[in-house]
Amino acid sequence: MKVLLVKDRNVLGTKWVLNFANQLVKRGYEVHLVSNSLANADKRADGALNKSVHYTNLSHNILSKLIPAPLKFKKFISKTRPDVIICYFPKDLYNVAVLGRPKAPIIMMMHNPPNEVFDKWQKSPIKKALYKSLMNKVAVLQVLMHNFVALADKYYDFKKIVVIPNQVIQIPLKGRRDLSKETHKITHIAQIAEQYKRQHLTLEAFAKVAKDFPKWTLNFYGKVKKGKHEKYYRRLLLRVKELGLQSRVKFNGYCNHIDKVYQHADINCTPSFSEGFGYGMADGLAYGVPGLGFASALGVNELIINGETGFLVKDVDDYADKMKVLMTDKALRIKMGKAAAKDMQRFAPKVVIDAWDKLIKETVANDK
Repeated sequence: MKVLLVKDRNVLGTKWVLNFANQLVKRGYEVHLVSNSLANADKRADGALNKSVHYTNLSHNILSKLIPAPLKFKKFISKTRPDVIICYFPKDLYNVAVLGRPKAPIIMMMHNPPNEVFDKWQKSPIKKALYKSLMNKVAVLQVLMHNFVALADKYYDFKKIVVIPNQVIQIPLKGRRDLSKETHKITHIAQIAEQYKRQHLTLEAFAKVAKDFPKWTLNFYGKVKKGKHEKYYRRLLLRVKELGLQSRVKFNGYCNHIDKVYQHADINCTPSFSEGFGYGMADGLAYGVPGLGFASALGVNELIINGETGFLVKDVDDYADKMKVLMTDKALRIKMGKAAAKDMQRFAPKVVIDAWDKLIKETVANDK
């Protein structure tokens, strides 16, 4: 069976896409991975992409860049004749389907909460009408979380919506966090960003309890992008100084060895407004570190089982209270950590790729 996997840009720099394509090849699919980006036109990440995956960049040079993407995709699809097309971005759906529905059924991936994507289109009458037409061409919408289904249904009349989460690497027992050896470290792993990642909430919660726990430190890991995020970062540093916590709150920047961070954390925090799939939390849980997140946060509130693998909180005061509970009770941390690592088995790579294998085969069969 021939699968066409479409991602507009940064294909070879997206580990998720490379891993997904490789796994489909191992399942016996003929996989064509196609992009339309001049950047890194013909570079193949060494060892990252299975040689059996057919990778094509439709904008492999300046001249090809001048040809409208829908025309290039129409020609490529006619030549390749895939059995199914999987689109990563809404832009990919546009490129594939704007000139008419291909003969192959389309599976549209949704890597964010659907409302955050679809809301943007409602502001423009042209985009609203265009994407309504395009979504009607989708055979299946794939979302990451169960509570995303109802959100998607509010906007479009999809033929079928399927929940398939992202994969979470399973950590062997020897590689997990040994919470019997306390480090008194709280971690928050995310890009520094005010609106969605909300590092200030973790800081304010920690400040409320820091005096009672002098051994504990708060450790932020994440990149600071230029622009508004830099201003937010400076405000965070100023706030740390105002609180007198300079020696106990650390901003460590981007980390290439995040496994070591989880292996030395006692509590892991993700107070995001929302996530498509909260890897900063999921990976921590897989390592056996209890988590703290907000009950209102899409993409986080289905990862943490409240009271079992961590706590879901309602506001900053509750955040501080639950942080204090975990800081106080070592036995509870150990219990929750063990439960967390076990619970993340529901996102094991085999479980997820089995679901994709089933979806692809059913979609092709139903289209005949």
